[in-house]
Parts: sequence; C-alpha cells; structure tokens
Amino acid sequence: MKAKKLIGLMLATALSVTSLAGCGNTGSADTADKADSGKTEASTTETTEAAGNESAAAEETASGERVKLEVWDWWGDGQYKHVIEQLCQNFNESQDKYEVVHVNYPWGDVWTKALAATAAGNPPDIIIQDIRTVTHRGQANQATDLTDLIAQEGEGFTDQFYPQLMDAMIYDGRTYGLPYVTDTRILYYDKDAFAEAGLDPEAPPQTWAELVEYARKLDVKNDDGSYDRLGFYPGTLEWNAWAFSADGKDYTDAEGNVTVNTPEKVKLFENIYTDFYEYYGKKELDSFTAEFGSGMTNPFVAGKVAMWVNTPTEFTKVRDFAPDKNYGVALMPALEEGGEHYSWGGGFSVEIPYGAKDVAGSWEFVKFITSKESQVYWASQVYDTVANIEASQDPSLMEIPVFKAALEAMPTTVVTLDRLTAPGASDIVLPYLDEIILGNKTPKEALDEAQAQVEQLVNDNK
Repeated sequence: MKAKKLIGLMLATALSVTSLAGCGNTGSADTADKADSGKTEASTTETTEAAGNESAAAEETASGERVKLEVWDWWGDGQYKHVIEQLCQNFNESQDKYEVVHVNYPWGDVWTKALAATAAGNPPDIIIQDIRTVTHRGQANQATDLTDLIAQEGEGFTDQFYPQLMDAMIYDGRTYGLPYVTDTRILYYDKDAFAEAGLDPEAPPQTWAELVEYARKLDVKNDDGSYDRLGFYPGTLEWNAWAFSADGKDYTDAEGNVTVNTPEKVKLFENIYTDFYEYYGKKELDSFTAEFGSGMTNPFVAGKVAMWVNTPTEFTKVRDFAPDKNYGVALMPALEEGGEHYSWGGGFSVEIPYGAKDVAGSWEFVKFITSKESQVYWASQVYDTVANIEASQDPSLMEIPVFKAALEAMPTTVVTLDRLTAPGASDIVLPYLDEIILGNKTPKEALDEAQAQVEQLVNDNK
C-alpha cells in the first residue's frame, strides 16, 4: 500500500507540473517520505506542533511586530502580480496582526518547491495550488485539514462556492482547501464574418452539425487553394478538454469506473478528425497553423479563424489588440440536437500547507481572498471566472459579455480531477488522442486501447 501511495503521489506531482506546464520536478523523494509517514502518526504530533507554532507567533506579536505570512504562487509579472499584491495590501490594511507577503516562483516550480519545503518542515503559509490534485495533498498530509475551521464559520459557509469546485477540495470527508478560480471554455465568433457569409450574427451554432455547416460557409480560400481564413479550427482546445465536452464525463470517477471510450467521446473525435483534419488535410492545416506560432498575436484577433473555442480570459487579446472587432461569445456546441453544452474547466485552490506556522492567520487570509469583495476585484482585473458564486454574478461583471457566457456555462462545466484511483489518467489518454488526429488510429481503436490502459491503472492502484 505504501508503494502505491508513493507512486500516486509522484504522479500527482508530475501532473501538476507537466500536464499543465511541463516544468521540472524537484523535491519528490522528500515529499514521498513525508506522505508515507501517514495520517495516524501526524495526528499524534499535530497538537504539539500547532502549540509550538502558536507560541512562536505569540512571541512575534508580543514584540509589537506583525506575524509575517507568505503566499506562494507563480504570478511574477503583469496584471496578475499587481492584483495579488493589491489583495495582500488590502488584507494588511484591514487588520493589524498579520502581514502577508507575496512570493512567486516560475509556473510549475512553485509547487515542487512547496512540496520540498513542506517535507522539510518549513512550508509556505498559503499557496495557490492546482484544483485537480487537492485530494493527493490531503491523502499525503501535505495540506492542512480545514474542516474544523470551516465549521467555526457557521452553517452554509461553503455554499458560497460553485459545488463542483468545492467538491474538489474534499478527501475522505475532510476539506483541504477553498476554491479560488476556475475556467470554462466558450465559443468566440466573428460577427462581421457571419454577416459576410450570410449567417445571422446573433445566432451562433448550437450543435456540432451546425458548427460544421457554418464553418464551411466561413472558410475563405486563396486563388492557389490555400486558406486565408478557416471557419473553425478545433486545435485551439486541448484534446482532453474536447473529450470531456463530449458527454460531461471525466475519464474516471470516484469509484474507479472508467469512461474513456464512451460512444459520445468516440463520436466527437470521429467528427473532429473527419470534419476538419481529414477535410482540410494535415499538410494544409500544419501550414496554416504554423502562423499561430510566428508572432501572430492571436488567429481570431487577426481574422484568420472565424470561430474558435477558448477561455473567457482570451477576450483580453481582442480588447487589447483589436478593440473594434465585432465579435460574439456563446456556449460550446452540443454534440447532438437537444444535448448539453458541456465544457471543461480547471482552476486553482487556496491551501494552507501542513505545518504552516500560524494556521489561524493563514486562514484569515484564505477567507479574505475568497470573499465576494476580493473575488469581484480579481475577476474585474484579470477576467478569470472566480469560484465565489455571488462574486461571479456581480452586476459590474455582467456588463462584460464573456462573463455572462461563462456564468451560463458553469452548470455544465466539468471540473476533472486527478483521481487517487487513477493518477495521471489524462496523460495516459492524450497520446492516443494524438494518434486519432494524426490518422494513425480510428477513434474507436484509440479510445478502446486508452480505456484498457486506464482500467489497468485503476487496478494497479487498488
């Protein structure tokens, strides 16, 4: 069992770094040793450690100084850095006991550094973490159990957050973080291109069949047969995200059931391959998409793609580089007529690493930055979809079309988790999806093989 926990923990650490960003992995061995110490041993020392930490904090405040707390993240420049530091300042000005200092490391590195620091007994006080892997840190005793602190806030405290995000915080009936932000995927479309093609600019496609129909009308060819504009290009959305949008199902559930090769997922990838990759030809698409990485600000902004799927924050590129662009936003198309408009969302949590020196102070800051006021400020500045429901529905945000679309999409947004029963499942499936796009396997063949691989992974982790 210890070996399996170690494997799961290492995979979870790798997922946080490689699946999201592809950065290096440090401190894994120390973290694994920490995990193997187990919850039972930790519970016998927690009270003593907490008493020592509180004593140290008391001495610091007794000397007339504030208790300094560090919040770790990767927001080292631009608007994100400005906003998180403003929130730290707002918190510091709201009381006189704690002073929160912002510390950032490169994307991905922050999590591996935090694992190593936690294992060494000198963790950060607060950290922004990957929402998909909270359960791993709960199981490994790397995050502070917040259940009792939440209970002290009164009944209904967690109801302020979207339920699928709050569910991601729970391991074995205990809560190990609060959700901070999420994202969903929505369809952007060029209203002027719609009008030119004889389409209603106020009637975006509702189904996959309509998406394809509209795309054909929106395609613009050059005299040499190449494309000056694609009506739609599916490659702007990660293949795993397309899979989740097919039926609203993750690859595995909490009970270890595997749903990789569902009929809906097979159908969707048949559509993606046949309607776009086979239709245009891989060579033509490769040539066209090469421009995406050649300094083009954004193919939608540049008018090279008439419809595409992306996160709500992508609209800032339109705002900044094409302020006069006449565009609309809509839910992702349903696979079939009458089907749900499923989308995929990830996101981030706010956690207090296990062993933090002043849990009470850290908790005050966690509550502060997940409050309605702080979350409205965050959303209004960086355009993330915030986890606080009331904040996400604030009238000031509803004036921005992408926020309205994101709010409408949230009930059918699938927040996938890296399950303890199947750590790294998404990384296993992704190469098979690539094989579909390359034309090396049919969707049925690829997803059947991926299904077998994930089933084996679940069996290995029982």
